Amino acid sequence: MSIFDDIKERVTAYDAVTHYGIRVDGKGMCRCPFHNDRNPSMKVDGRYHCFGCGADGDATDFVANYFGLSAITAAKKLNEDLGIGLQIGEDKSSPPKTQEWIRKEKELLLKKDVVRAFDVLRRDAINILSKYHRLLWEWKREYEPETKDVGDADWHPFFVEALGELDLVNELLDDLTFGDRNKQLDVLETYGEEIRRIGERIKQFD
Repeated sequence: MSIFDDIKERVTAYDAVTHYGIRVDGKGMCRCPFHNDRNPSMKVDGRYHCFGCGADGDATDFVANYFGLSAITAAKKLNEDLGIGLQIGEDKSSPPKTQEWIRKEKELLLKKDVVRAFDVLRRDAINILSKYHRLLWEWKREYEPETKDVGDADWHPFFVEALGELDLVNELLDDLTFGDRNKQLDVLETYGEEIRRIGERIKQFD
């Protein structure tokens, strides 16, 4: 188990965020420190995710981004600041690396590259859906019929789109942000191309 896994088992993003002085409300929301956030847009629990700028990760990621540190330095800082008590550093008594050990290390690095690529796709999808979610809410408020006498045939297309898509977009954001890996993978496989098209479409509204 790596030092990052050890940290993840012992410290949540909530622990890190609150330890460094950021106030989290009763709903697990706070103002994101990674952009000019006027209203709480960052959800914090085991991990953190900002629905405004897309910042996302675990406790180590938060400390690395918040203080501008490398991942290993962030892990050491968490270990020291929160008194976790892990022994971080190279074991000088470790035996020389064997060919089998090197092979397994290369396989692990390859897996990490795959996971990193997946996380990039997931983060991009969350960013796109977050922007689309904000647009849908704006359209729903702006184009809602002033009277109930107006038939649905006369509703503005943006209002109709908002009514039809908001629930799905909310569900996809929840799955991508808080679902397990299998759920996240299922969302990207099923809706990945549609999310990409949404991203291209909403560029005109930036």
